[in-house]
Amino acid sequence: MNSHGSRVKSALLFSAALAGAMAGMPAAVRAQAALPEIRYAEGSGTPTTLPGGRSRNTSTDNVLAHVVESLVALRADMSVAPMLADGWTLSDDKRAYTFKLRQGVTFHDGSPMTSADVKWSYDYLNGAQSEYSCKNLYDGSKGAKVVAVETPDPATVVFRLEQPYALFLDQMASVQCPMPVLSPKSVDADGKWVKPVGTGPYVLAEWKKEQYVLLTPYAGYKPRGEAPSGMAGRKAAQASVRFVVIPDAAAQKAALMAGQVDAYNADEDNLPAKDPRWNIVTEQGLDTVNLLMQTRAPLLSDVNMRRAIALALDFPGIARALNNGQAAYNPSLVPAASAYYSEADRAGYEKNLQEAKRLLEAAGYRGEPLKLQANKRYPYLYRVAVVTQQLLGKAGIKAELDMLEWGTQVTNFREGKFQLMAFAYSARTEPALMFRDVIGDKSKTPMAQWESPEAAAILEGIEAESDPAVRKQAFDKLHALMLRDTPLLMYYNKPGYVVVSSKLQGFTGWPLRKPRFFNVTKN
Repeated sequence: MNSHGSRVKSALLFSAALAGAMAGMPAAVRAQAALPEIRYAEGSGTPTTLPGGRSRNTSTDNVLAHVVESLVALRADMSVAPMLADGWTLSDDKRAYTFKLRQGVTFHDGSPMTSADVKWSYDYLNGAQSEYSCKNLYDGSKGAKVVAVETPDPATVVFRLEQPYALFLDQMASVQCPMPVLSPKSVDADGKWVKPVGTGPYVLAEWKKEQYVLLTPYAGYKPRGEAPSGMAGRKAAQASVRFVVIPDAAAQKAALMAGQVDAYNADEDNLPAKDPRWNIVTEQGLDTVNLLMQTRAPLLSDVNMRRAIALALDFPGIARALNNGQAAYNPSLVPAASAYYSEADRAGYEKNLQEAKRLLEAAGYRGEPLKLQANKRYPYLYRVAVVTQQLLGKAGIKAELDMLEWGTQVTNFREGKFQLMAFAYSARTEPALMFRDVIGDKSKTPMAQWESPEAAAILEGIEAESDPAVRKQAFDKLHALMLRDTPLLMYYNKPGYVVVSSKLQGFTGWPLRKPRFFNVTKN
């Protein structure tokens, strides 16, 4: 059977499986199914229903973001907004966060949410019995160290930290590792996890492993009044949502074209042709596409050599060509979608072959070949590597592609075993987290890219600083230093695409590239 036939067969099998699943539903769930149903194609099933669970994956995050909520949430610009809390204050010593809870919020079983539930949720998730994978964000080993959670009254909860930590609220709002507020009825009498009884606009109605998850609207949901933004603001459930597992990307595309699903995430190589039956929503991403340069490699230890490489490349042209004009050159580790992105972050490298050749002479370059590691698992990284090789060649820099399996390339990245590498860092919700991954001593952390005590001191200086203006100034300084030292090069923030049926209204993208079916209707 040819590839087209295989895709059609996959779509037909999906349709038959869906019909069978509907027939086997409990009566109450079938009644909910009378509502309009939005069907979203997932590449894999969720292995758990525990938010931030040890076995969680992207599907887990996508599903549970509709079911559970935290005290705070991330806006589209990655700033922190209130959610289950109406507001908070920070103590003078920056070690205590006092949250005032929203009134009238109930769990999916109808019981009211109080500060006791916030404390119970924290204690359960961070307890020995829980499989919550994010405990290191609250025990001081990777983030804040929480020393106490206090409940002075039903509407007030206080988190006390051992030391000030500016990213505490960002931690709570994480999509991958949220700190959700759950009902104690989420566990059984023995304290074992059953399913999330949360406060979100959707209820987890049915879960068939590796088949689908069905979410139904929670009639008792109380939306916030602010305009929707990211995971924050007003959220309303207008239809049921079914997350359907379709592992093959081509089958996802075929299912949408056949009208069997209403949306799927795509990349540049899996987009359908333009058609009035669907729309393509472009999401400005946070992932950063880079050229890594091993500063301890003999040929690249001289900053003149690294700057020559930078000036040999046409970064705006590369970004436009490889993304059909959907992504612009971003020379900074601060994502363009971030609230911290400033005019200073727009400063980058401009192609200048004459200056590049001068720097090559200053570095003593004599045409020695440089190995540029790449892979074909991620076609966009392969294309970046090919274009980079061609442009370096025009500047007199000999680069040879070294094609590797993705696993081998990741190992080389972690061990620092490369000269040049086409690479991408996944999304970080706050620039300090990205700089923290990049800055370091390669003797201790081989995957660090930038050995700069000056940069490390700036980053350490804002560890406890929560003032956005002060943090922004620090990020501007770090960007200027990075341009000076040239330890790695940024091309662009990778955009994402969601193909959405024209039957859906109100679907919007956002930088974290997680589907959100709040405020979405289906005709």
